[in-house]
Parts: sequence; C-alpha cells; structure tokens
Amino acid sequence: MPRVNMPSVRRRSCSTPLSLLAAAAIAAAAPVRAQEATPASPSSSGNDVAHPVQRIDLRAEVNSKEDSDELTTTLRYTRPQPIGGGWTVNLRADLPFVRNNEIGTDNPGGQYHFGVGDLLLQAIFVRHTNETDGFGIGTQLLAPTSTEEGLGKGKWRLRPTVGYRWGLPEISEKTFFQILARYDFSFAGDKERSDVSELQFAPNLEFGLPGEAYLSIFPSTDIRYNFEHKEFFLPVDLEIGKEWERLVVSLEGAAGVVSDEHAPYKWRIEARIGYRF
Repeated sequence: MPRVNMPSVRRRSCSTPLSLLAAAAIAAAAPVRAQEATPASPSSSGNDVAHPVQRIDLRAEVNSKEDSDELTTTLRYTRPQPIGGGWTVNLRADLPFVRNNEIGTDNPGGQYHFGVGDLLLQAIFVRHTNETDGFGIGTQLLAPTSTEEGLGKGKWRLRPTVGYRWGLPEISEKTFFQILARYDFSFAGDKERSDVSELQFAPNLEFGLPGEAYLSIFPSTDIRYNFEHKEFFLPVDLEIGKEWERLVVSLEGAAGVVSDEHAPYKWRIEARIGYRF
C-alpha cells in the first residue's frame, strides 16, 4: 500500500466531543484496502450507512415529553450519487411539519400549534472496504426554518457523522451491525434560544428476516449525552418492517430508560411508508 503523507497539524486537546468525533472520522476515512464491491441486496430498512438506496419516505412520529406532546410528519428524500474513486455521496433532505403544545413566547397558553419545523440537509460520503463492510463520513445541516418558536430549535446546527458497518452473512444476507455517532451542535441563530451541544450514538444491529422483513435494534442515534445540561439519555429502541418489491413499511418504538429533565422524549412511536426507486 502506498504511503500516505498526512499534512502536519497543530497539537491541541481532544477534550471536546467534536474533536473526538473528527478523530474517529479521519481514522474511518483512511483508505485501507478499500474496494468498490457492493452487496447485491441492500437492507430493506434503508438504515444501512454503507449501502444507501434512493427512496422517498413519509414518516409520522408521535413524541411524548414531560410537559408537551408532539406529532411530526416528515417528508424525506434520499439519493445516493456515485462520485468516482469508489466513493458515493448519500444526499438527503427532511421537511418536517410539526404539531405540538409546547409552551413558549409564541404559545404562552400551551395550545396546540401547527407549522413547519427545521429543515435537515445531509451529505454522507460512503466507501466500501469489501463486499459486506463499509463506512460513511459527513454531516447533517439543520436550518432554523420553523414558523414558530416551539416548532424548532431556532438555531443553525451541524451534525458531523461517522459510522462503520459490518455485514453478518453467516446469520442472513441482510443482517449487519453498525456503529453510528453524531455530534449535534449549534453555531448561529437566535441568541435568546438555548445552545445545542449533544453527542448522539447508536449500536445498530439489524436482522434480515424471511419474506423481506427485518428487525432493527437501536435504528436511531438516540443514546445521547447533553453537554449543555450534563444529562445522559438511554432508551430502548426497536424497529420492525417489511418490504413488498419497492414499497417499505415500518414501525419504530422507543422509550426512555435512563433520562432526566431535558430528555428528548419519554416515549415515541414512528410509522413510515417508503418507496424505493
């Protein structure tokens, strides 16, 4: 393997979660015997970081918190685009519509309000290391597009993301394990709104079942540590789904096991219907 000369960098502490995540991303991106092979059958769920598929989803999530309830309906479009050299960029856009009764300056009485939430855009660069394994590295951008204060964070945010996927063909063709990590932080926006600084993590194990069905454990990066409030959140999180040719339906349920005052939810349920192109 040819020697890769890395540019010299100034030494600095890796005490921040962003530095730790960046270090992991650099390690994952190292071209160690990368090949351009891909499996014949990507996962039915579409959660596989190393093998994205083009699809459009309609998702409906009910989320219960300590002092409010929320219904979020999201239109999601995902498109992987080969860019050469064995790399693919996984592009995604989420447009959420939110209805909740969160108390705020726009809703002091705690009535149910409805409007647009914060837009999410994603670019994850993907490469395969062999026929079953691969990694992704990139970021998500969240824009403060919400029409009312209680419908979004009011901040520009980035979520640097890194993940590695190992196939488990000895169990079944579509079974895999992957580790995903994101650091969600705000860098601009409404100065009167709370800053965001949160590490998000998922040890995702997905079983490919007979009949194009699947069971996924920790499909979302919902294990979290909130650095602003010094709080840890641990849920139990399961998703089950099935694919009929190009149509995919799924149901995900999660509930907090270890949580505190600023937990993202007590429990949540998300139903999805998607179409793969």
